[in-house]
Amino acid sequence: MGNGISQTTAATVLNSLKSGVVPRIGLEYITVGRKSEIQALLQDVSIIEQGGAAMRFVEGEYGSGKTFLMHALRNHVMEKNFVVTDVELSVDKRFVGNKGQGLATYKELIRNMATYACPDNGALQLILDKWIGTLENEVVQYEGLEPGREVFDVRVSQKIYKITASMEERVNGFDFGKVLADYYKGHRKGDVELQKKALRWLCGEYRTRTEAKTDLGVNLIISDENWYDFIKLFADFVVKAGYAGLYVCMDELSTLYEIPSRVGREYNYSKLLSIYNDTLQGKAAYLGIMISVTREAMEDCDKGVFSYEPLRSRLAKTSIEQGGIVKMRDMASPVIELSALNPGEMYVLLEKLTNMHGILYEYEPTLEHDDYIYFLKQQYNKSLEGKESTVREMIRNYITLLNLIQQNQNIPKEDILCAQNA
Repeated sequence: MGNGISQTTAATVLNSLKSGVVPRIGLEYITVGRKSEIQALLQDVSIIEQGGAAMRFVEGEYGSGKTFLMHALRNHVMEKNFVVTDVELSVDKRFVGNKGQGLATYKELIRNMATYACPDNGALQLILDKWIGTLENEVVQYEGLEPGREVFDVRVSQKIYKITASMEERVNGFDFGKVLADYYKGHRKGDVELQKKALRWLCGEYRTRTEAKTDLGVNLIISDENWYDFIKLFADFVVKAGYAGLYVCMDELSTLYEIPSRVGREYNYSKLLSIYNDTLQGKAAYLGIMISVTREAMEDCDKGVFSYEPLRSRLAKTSIEQGGIVKMRDMASPVIELSALNPGEMYVLLEKLTNMHGILYEYEPTLEHDDYIYFLKQQYNKSLEGKESTVREMIRNYITLLNLIQQNQNIPKEDILCAQNA
């Protein structure tokens, strides 16, 4: 019955889904459908690994599985040695704003950096230390020099400066490289304060250029206007540090749709356009970006993404519909449209959740084929009656059903099924 799923993973998955949120782990055990979507996104990953860049919008209604797909891909690329990071856009975190909302987005992305060795975010310092450690090991292994000797420090410093100098041609690369070199300098001299200052600058926490100049000798700080340049620099840097690339997930683009000011919306859409153009025109390397958005927030011509003509012309629908049903989709399109899981896929998902519930509570589930069919029919009937029945809602209802059956074993399961769907 186990299928390799631990009770801890089962608990995390079921508790998260019951609460209406996507779990960070265990997604591989409950992924159903989405084969063509995942295949298209994995093609992007291959391009990114080879030094390219890719940006995708995942469009679907609330509860259609946008966040699920995003987290599933996040976990996959992390296993492929990518640095991953994510942010949920909000009133306070956008692409740009007059109250530092763009910088707030950047700070969140840096805070949420994760790697396979550090999957729970906060990986920036680990990435920097791994970079230095790798270069030191190269000097020991290939040049036979021992740590603690001056010649060893000189050789490692030369390697560090060669890497940072290679970044100077990129926009803001000189200052970025200078701060990386300062971080190494602090490491070499045991100057923890210098390392903290370098980290603080990389995290976008300096408020004035004067302060940055005093502490680190740089004339630049990361700001609302330039933060995306540093995401590109990080993508370049993490590859030099031994990773495959940087993958960025942004949830809830719908937040932009809700900005009351037209000027504010267009300002953000303009920034989004420049990021999208960067990935198309080869101005970014080793960088992947996935953004989730509802159909309304994407296609509304008054306030949505399509209200900004340069984006509408680039992102307009490429699927072929017949009678309101999508017949064919161009999976190379920048926008991946998610439809709800079909009844067959939902059936498979119910089986997986039932198995996982049995693992968590150490019992042999009694639900069978007819029970799954009955449950799904009742859920889809609710949809016909105009009640909410998104995939998210169905999953929550089903986990509640599993809990009730397991907790009330003296009551026939058929009675509980009928009572829940009454």
